[in-house]
Amino acid sequence: MKSISGQYECLHRSGIGLDYFTSRIDRLTLQANGQFIFVVQESSRVSHAAKSLFSGQQVDVNAPETQRKGRYSCLGDTITFNIDDGTQENGHLTPQGIQIGNNFFEKVSDSTLLPPTHRLKSNMEDIAKGLKIAGAIGGAAVKAAKTIQDTLQTAQGTQSTSATTSSSQSTNQQAQRNPATPNPPAPVPYHAAPESPTPQVQPTDSVPTEQSTETLFCDQCGAPVRPGKHFCNQCGAKLV
Repeated sequence: MKSISGQYECLHRSGIGLDYFTSRIDRLTLQANGQFIFVVQESSRVSHAAKSLFSGQQVDVNAPETQRKGRYSCLGDTITFNIDDGTQENGHLTPQGIQIGNNFFEKVSDSTLLPPTHRLKSNMEDIAKGLKIAGAIGGAAVKAAKTIQDTLQTAQGTQSTSATTSSSQSTNQQAQRNPATPNPPAPVPYHAAPESPTPQVQPTDSVPTEQSTETLFCDQCGAPVRPGKHFCNQCGAKLV
């Protein structure tokens, strides 16, 4: 008879894929010395992270688990689990695994130390898909945020332009209804007229007369004589 020691899994699928993030995996390890370790995953990683986020706590991506230990014994197809807390559970052995209540634990490895190879491979694939989806969602979120920002800026610019246009139209209409009264010319300040300078009267002696300005000549010899002379300086004739 094949040994029943090894690792068993009960996968509670969510139906949306990415089991590493969205599903619950209960694990049962039966050791060759008759001891067992039963690990129950209480919630999926996504559900636990969302609950931590909504409660205001630090986001925890580790799946919460409950571990139970004890000893097991087999009698035919029946396996009995005696848990350290004093409780007991019975299961049914099948060629593919162990049926415990409504849960079926499929045998995934004969080793009790190393993690199952298929589970490691599945987890790595789910993690890679999750990172790819997160990157796509992040890129879409960034584009959506940029689109919203551009839309808001455009709307604000349109509102500002409309407000400016409305203000200008209102000002023009008000100006047409109430034309501005032209400002009266500013009064010219009165300045006293400057007094005309009194003309200086030259002495009569310095004003030449018509007689003094004429050149006189002697009737006898034709020599020029100074005004006021009665006799010619050249010929001595009497000047008329």
